[in-house]
Amino acid sequence: MDKKNKVLDILFILLLTALAAAFIFPIVIILINSFKEDSTITTDAIFNFPTKENFVAFDNYVEAFSGRGFLQSFGYSLFITVTSVLAICICCSMCAWFITRVKGVISNALYYLFVFSMVVPFQW
Repeated sequence: MDKKNKVLDILFILLLTALAAAFIFPIVIILINSFKEDSTITTDAIFNFPTKENFVAFDNYVEAFSGRGFLQSFGYSLFITVTSVLAICICCSMCAWFITRVKGVISNALYYLFVFSMVVPFQW
């Protein structure tokens, strides 16, 4: 029984390692392509490492931060995310208090509506 558990553990670790590699691979490709010229990213050499002809070092990052307004866009995204999370926490805590403390038809209907919305995906 002990050998069987070790074999299952090894197979499980190998499966998780393969899944981790599959999730990390697109990120690595994006990082590799960020050091290339724009014209070589859209060609069939997307999986190749940068060469002398298409290597631009950190020029793409400098252009993104200075010329493309990256920091301003990041600030807008941060503001929208923080305010929406705060609003969601406030509204959801008030709704949760109402559902748990007030017993009635409306609170039961809200409770089942929320449960239904978690069970059925919104893409449906």
